[in-house]
Amino acid sequence: MLTITNSYPGFQLIKPACEKIFKTVADGEAAVINQVSVIVTNDIVLNRLKRQFFQEDVLTDTISFQYHEPGSPIDGEVYLSIDRIKENAQKYNNNFKDELVLVLIHSFLHLIGYDDQTPTEKKTMNRIQQSYQKKISIKNLFKITQTR
Repeated sequence: MLTITNSYPGFQLIKPACEKIFKTVADGEAAVINQVSVIVTNDIVLNRLKRQFFQEDVLTDTISFQYHEPGSPIDGEVYLSIDRIKENAQKYNNNFKDELVLVLIHSFLHLIGYDDQTPTEKKTMNRIQQSYQKKISIKNLFKITQTR
């Protein structure tokens, strides 16, 4: 089950597309999804979470919180910073949608149990992310809504 909380003004992540991404990765990794919540927000919220839970005062595009035991069905939360994803798309010469798909894959891999703290882990995770990104074709991942 997937729940999405869209808290970024003018932006809405679309549930079926997000479910498709998570299901593709879960199937590929032989993982079962119990409950995943995606919270779409901004740099301020993720920076606060990074300081509170990781004692790091940095900006990041995503934070994943895993609430299940290894080998159990996936239960967790994913926080996304649309500010950071937009900036990283420009920085890495990527379009926003592709960057968002990559971040969602990355976040979900963290929920499965992958880590990227060491150079070897980063290399492995990068390879796996790229592999899934090539397999996933998403048309309507998000919509831009009007804000007042």
